[in-house]
Amino acid sequence: MIPDTKHRDINIRVQLASFLGAHLAGIGRAGVAKIFGAMHIPRPVKEDHYEEIDRKLLLPCIKKFQHQSMEAAIYEAVDENDGDPTSLTVSGDGTWQRRGFKSIREVAAVLSCNTTPEVFDVQRLSKKCVICIGELSVKNTDSDLYDEIISNHDYESNYDGSSGGMESKGIQDIFKRSFSKYQVQYTRYIGDGDLSVMWDLTQHPSYPGIEIEKIEDINH
Repeated sequence: MIPDTKHRDINIRVQLASFLGAHLAGIGRAGVAKIFGAMHIPRPVKEDHYEEIDRKLLLPCIKKFQHQSMEAAIYEAVDENDGDPTSLTVSGDGTWQRRGFKSIREVAAVLSCNTTPEVFDVQRLSKKCVICIGELSVKNTDSDLYDEIISNHDYESNYDGSSGGMESKGIQDIFKRSFSKYQVQYTRYIGDGDLSVMWDLTQHPSYPGIEIEKIEDINH
C-alpha cells in the first residue's frame, strides 16, 4: 500500500507504465483499453483522470527529460567543434501528420552532425487548436464551462499559412532561438533540397552579420 492512500503501489506503477506506453506508441487511452481487454485486465482509469495524470505528471516529466537530452546533445556538439559554440553544423527536416500539402500539423527538427546525430531542438506547428474545436459542442449547452475551458487551456494553433511552408517556418524558429536557449549559433545547414528553408534562413537572418552556409545532402 502507498502511505496515506488506499492505492496499491503495483496498481499505480501499472497505470503509469501504460500511460507512458500509450504516449510512445501513439495509441492513447483507447488503445491501452483494447490491449488490457485482450489480456483480461481491467481497463485504465476513467478518461478525465487519465487526462489529469497525463497533463500534470507525465507531460512535465517528458518535457524535462526532453530538454535535458537535447541540452546534452548541444554540449557534445560544441565539444566536437573544438569548443566553439558559434559555428555549429546542423541538419534539419520536417514531418507532417498526413502526407501531401493538406496537413494541419507538422513537426520540424534540427539535429547535430556528429558521428552519432542527436536532436537539438524541435518545433511543433499547428493550423488549428483541437481544444477550441472540440469544445464547440459545450458552448451551446454550458457557456460558463466553455468559457472556463477556453480561458485555461493551452492554445495550440501557432501557424497561419500553407502546409508546405510549415517545415521552413519551424526550422527558422529553431534557428532564431538557438542563442537564447542554448547560447549557440547554427552557421552551416545541411538541407534536403527544400529551397524554401534556405531562402528563409538567408532572407531572415537569425544572427546579425552572419550568413548561413548551405551544404547539400547527397542523399536528396
